[in-house]
Amino acid sequence: MQLIEARRRQVQDSRDPLLFDLNSKMKEETNLKESKAGKERSLINLHSNIKMLKAQKEAHQTEMSTELTQTLTSQEQRRLEELNTKIEQMRERLSNFSTSRSELEARKNVLENELNANLKRRREELLIHIESLTTTDDDQIHSTKDELEKLIQDMSERAYEIETELQNSSAVLSEKSSELEKLKSEQIERQQKLERQQKNVDKFLSKRKLILQKKEECTKNIRELGALPDEAFKKYENTDPTKLLKQLHKVNEGLKKYSHVNKKAFEQYNNFTKQRDTLTKRKDELDQSKRAINELITVLDQRKDEAIEQTFKQVAKYFSEVFEKLVPAGRGQLIMQRRIDRDSEEEDDDDDNDHEGSVVDNYTGVAIKVSFNSKTDEGLRMQQLSGGQKSLVALTLIFAIQQCDPAPFYLFDEIDAALDAQYRTAVASMIHELCDNGQFITTTFRPEMLANADKFYGVTFSNKVSRVSAISKDDALNFITQEQPQ
Repeated sequence: MQLIEARRRQVQDSRDPLLFDLNSKMKEETNLKESKAGKERSLINLHSNIKMLKAQKEAHQTEMSTELTQTLTSQEQRRLEELNTKIEQMRERLSNFSTSRSELEARKNVLENELNANLKRRREELLIHIESLTTTDDDQIHSTKDELEKLIQDMSERAYEIETELQNSSAVLSEKSSELEKLKSEQIERQQKLERQQKNVDKFLSKRKLILQKKEECTKNIRELGALPDEAFKKYENTDPTKLLKQLHKVNEGLKKYSHVNKKAFEQYNNFTKQRDTLTKRKDELDQSKRAINELITVLDQRKDEAIEQTFKQVAKYFSEVFEKLVPAGRGQLIMQRRIDRDSEEEDDDDDNDHEGSVVDNYTGVAIKVSFNSKTDEGLRMQQLSGGQKSLVALTLIFAIQQCDPAPFYLFDEIDAALDAQYRTAVASMIHELCDNGQFITTTFRPEMLANADKFYGVTFSNKVSRVSAISKDDALNFITQEQPQ
């Protein structure tokens, strides 16, 4: 029985993917059928368009074979305008019907997809689930079967509702299609009438085109004569055309001896003179703009230099003050490095005062000199300090910048790990002093940082998850005390 049960489970496991593949293939087949139906409808529309285009082609060929002798009367012109207006209205109605038809088709496709992709698929899954149930627990099977039958009944009712709605949508769609076909036939008839009326319009357009060509030729001839004053035309407005032709012939005979003269020389000279004056004026404007831009650049450079020097002086002042608070027996200062002494290893205070007015472009960086045990010694550079001293100097610089440009909050991660006890106490006092203008969040394993803190949070790690919880000051001190030997 165990072997048979194992075989049955193996067959059941292999049957489920096959059923899933079968459902996917059936869904794909349904989609292909829907796509085929859509393409067939498109093909029918293309055939109808081809027939309409053939009819238009025949009408155009018939129109080309007729002579351009007729003209439109005023009554025919009004009739043509009425037909054009009516055709526009019919096109709008046709567009509205096409839109409603596409909406109904989209609704129909959605309902069919819901029926095929959800309801039928759910029904198949329920049937598969019923078959997969064993006969070990009859009561459970009966209850599950009742629930499944109820679900199947609900699904069947929903499928019936969807099919009813599909039938209604199909009926409405068929009505819209018939109306659309009627409108298309009416449009074809209107189009044919419009094309017959358009023939006479084309005749007038061809005549108009010929007249415009003659006008272009006359305009070209006038342009070749050069620029003429407007008064010259007013003089001959009421003159007999025959007299004008005779006078024109006489003038042309007289101008033949001047055929080698460039008739556009005077006009070209005037144009070049205007261009020269325009370019000269433009050059003056550009020179003035250049001078204004150079003045603006000079002012901005001066303001930049002043801002940099003022900011450095403020930071250097606060750096010295903060360092004296953290290290009462020591002294610290910021030094601006310049190109003239950037290669030197040591820099005297007198030299700093001599080059205080140098241009900012000569600055190459900022150096730090600190002394932890004397206020008169020359001091040490950053390269000569230990790890804890470097950390203290870095914190001093941060606090100095904070006093110049405070930030809303600061996040420090074990900044006191490398500091001695006295320096940890001094840093904690400094943070407490500056907390009125900003929020400080610190992580620590030392008790000095907890003396002035407002809130305490403990981070625990259990079951591969970190948890943060608020704790009391005593709990925090106990935790740190336990962790210090480790």
